[in-house]
Amino acid sequence: MLIQFSVENFLSIKDKIVLSMLASKDTEHPDHLISETSRHYLKSAVLYGANASGKSNVLNAFWFMVNYVLTSHNQQLHKPIGRTPFKFDSQTPAQPSSFEVIFKTGGIRYAYGFSVTDKEVAEEYLYYYPNGRQALIFERKNTRDYRFTVDVDEQTILKERTSANKLYLSVASNWSYAKVVPVLEWFAYCQIMTKNSVADAYGLSAEQLKDDDYRSVIASMLRVADFGIQSLLIQETDSLLSLRKEKDLYPNIDAVHLVKNKNGQLIPYTLNMTEESDGTNSYFRLIGIVKKALDQGTLLVADEIDAHLHPLLTKHLVSLFNSREFNPNGAQLIFTSHNTNLLDLDILRRDQIWFTEKNEDTAATDLFSLYDFSVRKDAKVEKGYLIGRYGAIPFIGGGR
Repeated sequence: MLIQFSVENFLSIKDKIVLSMLASKDTEHPDHLISETSRHYLKSAVLYGANASGKSNVLNAFWFMVNYVLTSHNQQLHKPIGRTPFKFDSQTPAQPSSFEVIFKTGGIRYAYGFSVTDKEVAEEYLYYYPNGRQALIFERKNTRDYRFTVDVDEQTILKERTSANKLYLSVASNWSYAKVVPVLEWFAYCQIMTKNSVADAYGLSAEQLKDDDYRSVIASMLRVADFGIQSLLIQETDSLLSLRKEKDLYPNIDAVHLVKNKNGQLIPYTLNMTEESDGTNSYFRLIGIVKKALDQGTLLVADEIDAHLHPLLTKHLVSLFNSREFNPNGAQLIFTSHNTNLLDLDILRRDQIWFTEKNEDTAATDLFSLYDFSVRKDAKVEKGYLIGRYGAIPFIGGGR
């Protein structure tokens, strides 16, 4: 469960911004919360903003963090880290980019963060709260200065295996150091769908779809979406199983449609998924990943989740995460959208709605929540957003 993500000096983000999944005092939609004894957390959050305001960059920053945690142990010596600092300032390119997540896994809260320059990891730390009190697992400053309070001998050996451009967390987990393995596993379970995504674009594999029960569940999710698809067939041709089209469509899957003939009889017809519409394939790409997140109770991060989808389908997908019935394991969804139909307090809580806005003077991205405004429970949020009451919309000037 993600509690908070923050980033500084990355892409269009100059100053530190914080995306919090900690619930506010808003009492609306209690079903939308993961509830504990004293705290409550959001099951979903949506980011709105004008084009080029930086909403995708918030998700890209999270992707960068996850990807670097999972891969930096393989980083070649002296290879550049590949981060992209804020460039509209003469000083920020030389300054570190910083990332932090606070999350819970296995019933324990963790706080992990790092700062990187183009060449090295400047700082890194991991704290956890096994008994409700903060305890240090490791702390790293000035690239090579480490502090350990547990397993000192074992961690001292691991730090010697960590070059300047590698994360200690990545190296230590690769050597199966028990205290950090749950942290790496949390990152590994995150599913991310952005242009730089590490997630499979489908979330469905040919092997999974060979299973009749699994294929039946996916087909039922397609039926709910009213695409006219009744069932799915998989072709067993080896050459087709390994083939992928440029659009990442599965040519080995056929969709079965039932169509009435002139006598009123339902006749089955099949279409290959490569022949289905962009909207159908967009939804098909999503549902495998959505099902996986809901089944495992993990985090799904998706940029423009509503691309090619009808607004009611987007609303349906979001409702799955906000539901107690369909999301009993506490899965979370964070996504960007231009679908203003979701800006409705009958659909989302005020603290679930976030905005990005580009500062006119600095060109830097700011991130803030609808909860930061004094918004009444009966407010017409969509209308207020479109007329600029909350910022985060494009200024369209006159042109010739």
